[in-house]
Amino acid sequence: MSFLPSPGHLLGADLWPGDLQTIIQNHVSIHQLQQWECFPTSLCHMIEWATVARHLTAPDRRRSHLLVYKTLPIPEPCDALYPVSVRIYGFLDKFCVSDFGNWNGDCARAACAVQSLTINSMGNTAAWRNQIECLNLAATFASCILKIPLPSVQFRHHLHLQRKVFSKRLFDLQESQAARNNSPHAQNAHIPKLPEYPWEWNGPLEILEMQQDGNVTPIHELLLSRGDFVEIDAEFDLVVARNYYSQSPATADLAPQQATNAPLATNSPTEVQRIQINQISEEQPSVHPSESTMQELDPSSSQLTHRHSTGFMPVNTAPL
Repeated sequence: MSFLPSPGHLLGADLWPGDLQTIIQNHVSIHQLQQWECFPTSLCHMIEWATVARHLTAPDRRRSHLLVYKTLPIPEPCDALYPVSVRIYGFLDKFCVSDFGNWNGDCARAACAVQSLTINSMGNTAAWRNQIECLNLAATFASCILKIPLPSVQFRHHLHLQRKVFSKRLFDLQESQAARNNSPHAQNAHIPKLPEYPWEWNGPLEILEMQQDGNVTPIHELLLSRGDFVEIDAEFDLVVARNYYSQSPATADLAPQQATNAPLATNSPTEVQRIQINQISEEQPSVHPSESTMQELDPSSSQLTHRHSTGFMPVNTAPL
């Protein structure tokens, strides 16, 4: 995981109020940050720090492009990829982060099911603008590498993050059934019947809470409240839609991987808010021409997508 810096601080903490600065700096010492953990501040730096890789056998061809770290300080298998993830701070607004998000149990709507949350600045304009500029730098970089224009500025006032509840998997049907049987929800009568192959549940969004001493413990999503100051670990979700007749602009979204609630001493209990977000229609897969500027993965090998973590964060390793 990487940190979004400000001109005066590697964690960008100096732009937040004093109590929030303490929360941000409790996680890691700026003197212990490695190069890959320091998000670039310019396009020149980004070129040396990250690249766009293409997974040729990804089930969703629109999402076969990944923004990945270019160099890491530890030896890795030659076919391992580490998607760039960033730590974002803000105040929780609307959210729907239960295990199955907005899914209503209809297997025909599995492609539309998402977990989502929105965060805002709550008046901390300088800190928020700094985060937005860093995120837009990454979007611009991906657009330049892909040679596909962005439809507009990708990140503006509020930040809306979402991840799919189910994904299509390209593996044997027996393997899929074994994974379903081993799921902790497989024998739970209160959980709706999960979609059949090739759909696979992506698992819960990890929700944590930071204690006053800096320790972090898992919590249930019902303990989140609108207005909480949260830290989000998010990856860039690059979506490229093309067909034989036209080229659609690329988009760079944010997919949350982990949410940490960092309660302030002055916080008072507030009612938990829930939202119903609009159903998202699934676009048809499209054909992607190869790009010489991108790193292409050998479809005959078994590439793995790994998640790098910092400090207390657990390392999650899962096939793409």
